[in-house]
Amino acid sequence: MSLIVHPDPQQPAGGFAFFELPEGRLTGEEETVAIFDAYGERWLAEGEGQWQADPHEFGPYKVYRHEGADWLRIGPEIVDQIEEYAPLKIRVAGRDYDVNWPDDVPPRAGAAVRGGLQPVARAQAEESVSQLVGRVQNEPEPVEAERPKTMPEHAPVETAAVAEAVRRSPRRRRRLRRLLLALLVILLLLVGGLLWWYFDPLTLLATEEPVQNTTEEEVITQEVVPENPCSREALRAISGGFEGVDQRLRECGSEVSADTALALVETYAGVDDPAALYLFGALYDGETLEARIENLIGLSFEPDDAKAAEYYARAVEAGSDRATATLEATCERLSGSGDTLARGAFDDYCR
Repeated sequence: MSLIVHPDPQQPAGGFAFFELPEGRLTGEEETVAIFDAYGERWLAEGEGQWQADPHEFGPYKVYRHEGADWLRIGPEIVDQIEEYAPLKIRVAGRDYDVNWPDDVPPRAGAAVRGGLQPVARAQAEESVSQLVGRVQNEPEPVEAERPKTMPEHAPVETAAVAEAVRRSPRRRRRLRRLLLALLVILLLLVGGLLWWYFDPLTLLATEEPVQNTTEEEVITQEVVPENPCSREALRAISGGFEGVDQRLRECGSEVSADTALALVETYAGVDDPAALYLFGALYDGETLEARIENLIGLSFEPDDAKAAEYYARAVEAGSDRATATLEATCERLSGSGDTLARGAFDDYCR
């Protein structure tokens, strides 16, 4: 696994990003970062658009360890200086990682990216209209309209011959009808014989597969497995409380939308599920990072210690063991705050 760059969901205006590295790759509490432009063969330095020949270490940055990975959060001192799709070599803790900067990690609005390479379109020669040569088409000669033909005059016919033709015509038509009917009967007999020869009904009945009768009880017990395990229907079908849903959400990552994840957490929190209440508290806790939920799915809230304490306290009452330590840390921060809401939350959930 190499270094992966993610946008910071709490900074939709850009300028901030997260670096995800394999678990155990970062051993210290803080690490520095150096950026090398593989195309221009130069290192990013302090200041807008400043690049130099020698490496420059940015930071140090705090190391977060969550969901089987190590995370670093960098700011506009790096993000605002890099163009999308730029080929880079990022050095973290003495290791170099080849990265193409993604297009979903933009600089801050209005921040100019200077010093990057920009393509210039090559002017194309315009073709002169005078050089175009065409062929003059000759106008078609007018065609003289054909005159309507006149029917020739009938030759005189004797009255006896006309009477004989009229007398014989019905008889001839009756003979022709009988002949056609006989031919049609013969054709039908031939077709029927061929069908009987090639498609013997007894052979077809012998080769038909027996129909399997499925009882109503067997149909009910058959499990319907959805094709996509990360769909809304598949996540709702998970049994055993929110812990199983939470694990599936983290496995699916960006395949699940933030709206779907929020709806599931709200549903289970409404019935006092301890895992769902703890996750709500962690999302409001500014000192806790749920990396795969916040960064990959994009479900995150503004830090609010008062709401975090409320959900942590409810999680403890519902039987969550890990919520006890996070509630104590949140209450310690609330005790030193002079805000009215913070003091009220401390009195309600921390005493």
